[in-house]
Amino acid sequence: MTEVLLYEALPHELREQIDNGVTRCRCPRCDGGASREFSLDVRQADTGVLKLKCYRASCSWFGISITEPNAVLQRKSVKPPSVYRNPTIPIQGDIQGKLVNDYGLSLEQAREHGWRLSEHGTELVMPVRDSYGNVRGHVTRTFGKPKRCFTYKETAQPWLDFWGGCEGAATVIVEDCISACRLASVGLNAVALLGTSMTVDQAKEIAEVGKGADIWLALDNDAFEKSLHMAQRHAHVIQMKPVYLTRDIKNMEHDEDIKDLFNGRV
Repeated sequence: MTEVLLYEALPHELREQIDNGVTRCRCPRCDGGASREFSLDVRQADTGVLKLKCYRASCSWFGISITEPNAVLQRKSVKPPSVYRNPTIPIQGDIQGKLVNDYGLSLEQAREHGWRLSEHGTELVMPVRDSYGNVRGHVTRTFGKPKRCFTYKETAQPWLDFWGGCEGAATVIVEDCISACRLASVGLNAVALLGTSMTVDQAKEIAEVGKGADIWLALDNDAFEKSLHMAQRHAHVIQMKPVYLTRDIKNMEHDEDIKDLFNGRV
């Protein structure tokens, strides 16, 4: 989607760079990711029109800025990205034990996805990846009480975390990353909504990635009624089969019980 913005809606620092003739800047959407690369290309397309294109694969933001002062447009500021840049360490200790023993996760898969701990080992840090493995941001969570979760969105792309990549396997839509990791460990493709709502853009992307196989909607049991409405609302975009869960997937001990939920189609 192309965004059209008044010049004054761009961040002040970016406007200063453009005014000084800089043509390679940091993207106002992703801030260059964790490495803070200068990934935004700035080009003068016509009198009073600038084209802004981010070349980071996980962002790809494209915008047009109108510098003509008499232009009449809706004024919409660019929401700044939230990038996780804190130091991390490998998964270990109590959190490692909880992931393996309480949730039955494959530690190898979690590490391949990029899961790590915060510097002092108190938070699980989970990259949110698209279907090609590009990072769209991070989610962090603690395991004590009260549980604390934080979201870091680096791009304007649909906020989804894809797991699996098993050709021909069913895709299961769940709420959280831990459930998605558990599903991947039994050979299912999974995508975490990172919540209990779904936008049209999210539905379109899941439909494209999961085409050719069953797509199941397995929100936690307290959101089953919501999943029914969700499946109906997006039926013109994606065909989802809602599943009623008596236990959260991440709390199911046996692989066979998970497979049976989806007719054993793994």
